[in-house]
Amino acid sequence: MSDEKGQYGWHGKMLMVDLETRRITDRHIDESIYRLFLGGRGLNMWLLYQHLNAAVEPLSQENLLIFSAGPLVGTMIPSNGRYNVSSRSPLTGLLGDSNSAGYWSPPLRKIGYDGIIISGKADKPVYLMITGDGAELLDGSSLWGNTVSETDTIIRQEHGKACQVLSIGPGGENQVRFAAVLNNIDRAAGRTGMGAIMGSKNLKAIGVKGKGSIPVADPDAMRAVSKEIREAMRASASFEARSQYGTPMLVNLYNALGVLPTRNHQSGVFPAADKISGERLKDEYVTKPETCYMCLVHCSRRAEVTTGRFAGTSVEGPEFETMCAMGSNLANDDLASLVYLNRHLNDLGIDSISTGAVISYAMECYEKGLISKEDTDGLELTWGNIDAILALVDNIAHRKGFGDLLAEGVKRAAEQIEGSDDYALHIKGMEVPTQGVRGLKAWALGWAVASRGADHCRSFPVMETTWTPEKTEKFFGSKKAADRFAYEGKAAMVKWGEDFGATHDALGICKIAYKAMGLMPELVAKAYSAVTGIEMDGDELLKAGERIVTLERLLNLKLGLSPDQDTLPKRFTDEPLPEGPGKGETVKLDQMMKDYYELRGWDKNGYPSKDKLAELDMTAILESPVADQEI
Repeated sequence: MSDEKGQYGWHGKMLMVDLETRRITDRHIDESIYRLFLGGRGLNMWLLYQHLNAAVEPLSQENLLIFSAGPLVGTMIPSNGRYNVSSRSPLTGLLGDSNSAGYWSPPLRKIGYDGIIISGKADKPVYLMITGDGAELLDGSSLWGNTVSETDTIIRQEHGKACQVLSIGPGGENQVRFAAVLNNIDRAAGRTGMGAIMGSKNLKAIGVKGKGSIPVADPDAMRAVSKEIREAMRASASFEARSQYGTPMLVNLYNALGVLPTRNHQSGVFPAADKISGERLKDEYVTKPETCYMCLVHCSRRAEVTTGRFAGTSVEGPEFETMCAMGSNLANDDLASLVYLNRHLNDLGIDSISTGAVISYAMECYEKGLISKEDTDGLELTWGNIDAILALVDNIAHRKGFGDLLAEGVKRAAEQIEGSDDYALHIKGMEVPTQGVRGLKAWALGWAVASRGADHCRSFPVMETTWTPEKTEKFFGSKKAADRFAYEGKAAMVKWGEDFGATHDALGICKIAYKAMGLMPELVAKAYSAVTGIEMDGDELLKAGERIVTLERLLNLKLGLSPDQDTLPKRFTDEPLPEGPGKGETVKLDQMMKDYYELRGWDKNGYPSKDKLAELDMTAILESPVADQEI
């Protein structure tokens, strides 16, 4: 830790903010916890497991909200700058957790904190301002009701352009269950409703301003491994495409594979995919590349609309998930509208994936005759109806009319719309993302077992379509693991992907820049060792990741998870793909799930065994829980 204990990488210190009493103090974290869980997401999980009472309701003032950034954040290690925000999710009732990049977390680390623990509820809207001179809660009443862009502008006018701002929009204020937290205006910690938690606490924003440095154990080694990482990134087969197009390059690729979700995942083929492709986005709307902290990939981009209905729109984005969720999955082929919707969703502060999912659910209900214009405030919810999409987005964020029901998420909405369960596509209460998993079996398993519900980022098994059969045999025991329609080796692939991915979130680095571009655990471990001075190899790094995933399972079990929630909607298990290269495909989960539980050391009910906990050095932590202690 970087202060009196003389360690490196970590500061060993969290800022504690009690909104009810307005008391702000420091909370010191023992080095042993960092060694076990690395920091970032791992530290959040330990804090939640230790201190979150299972009886606490997500939107109550007793719930905790924790922001953490890992030990590589703020250093010169490439593609760092990410943070995790965690709580009990208002959408699922289970683990709530989301991750974002940009420029907000490096100054927090540079002025001496590894994160922030928020408790209580303010009696009126406030925002938190943190500088090198200290932290204070300021009156946020005049900010309440403003969009994310407006909030960012006002706070930076007050505190200077160097201030990095994290905030919520009207969606968070109105406690939409999938409200997002935004930093740097367009960087979203989008999933599981963390914006609603901020809104429930009357916390509008957190500004961070300050300079400093992260003490590093071996600066020469850090410079050397940083160079090695940059060279590995540039050598990646996907570097040029990702630098040119970013994630929108997946639109045409997924459509060719028959896995581009269309009309609420009824199909995996969208006839108008070319109209909303990453190639067209770059040619007609992108004005310049943009990048994250210390990243050479610059897979982000500035898009602007200069003519037509949406003229004047400027946004960093959109990413693939938004282009699909608000595009093909709604049968919307208007690319300019997608650029605008990205801007508008970010300003309103609601998750684009869940928003697109609840609207596609409503459109299928309308298609099947389960709801009518009388139920939808006069909106005609036909596929691709842009006017209806725009109106619903606003109504959801402001909880108006039919939008108030959709703001609850598809699981709760289906409890009100009779006969709609099969169209409410969610796992553990969270809406499914935008991969056609009937043609991507590892992604299907990864969705089913993910700790935060339907999730593409926890396992992120890009290895299924980017690795050779020989490489998947070496790592996952089967050449068939490289076949997206095969089941062999997929449990091992998902486990490895989850463990490695957990280390990315714990250290504060990007899964696209590292895992998706083929960088391996050994290289990440070298970066960790150089920064912290603690020698670690690739296997030890993966063990730390496994420890985090296991702790998340224990936390979910504590919060009421049942093993039957590790599953998929019937659309993917019972309804064959109607067209495309995977025509006729469904997902058979049983054997993959059995293999996965065995590899994890979990019993048939999904509980980690005592032997597995001992192997992961977790027994002592769990034998003396302090789960009901005040933080």
